[in-house]
Amino acid sequence: MIVKELIAILQKMPQEAGVFHLWDGKPRTAINIVYETKNGEVMTADYEMYCYPTNARPKEAPTYEEDRYWTTPENPKGFTNEDSWD
Repeated sequence: MIVKELIAILQKMPQEAGVFHLWDGKPRTAINIVYETKNGEVMTADYEMYCYPTNARPKEAPTYEEDRYWTTPENPKGFTNEDSWD
């Protein structure tokens, strides 16, 4: 999927709905972060998620050699009900 396809689909959805990622049969994580990666793709993530591969990190993030355990930012509001599926 490319960004313009995703935008077209999202425009048809309820604009106030939460966004989650389905993994291993269950909604596992809220999508709270979207960024362009070092290799030009678009990544979705939740707060405080580890990212190991250099090319999956934001353009401005350190490389794997510089920081093996780079993480996405913390939620500035802390954990909220919007971050929970149930």
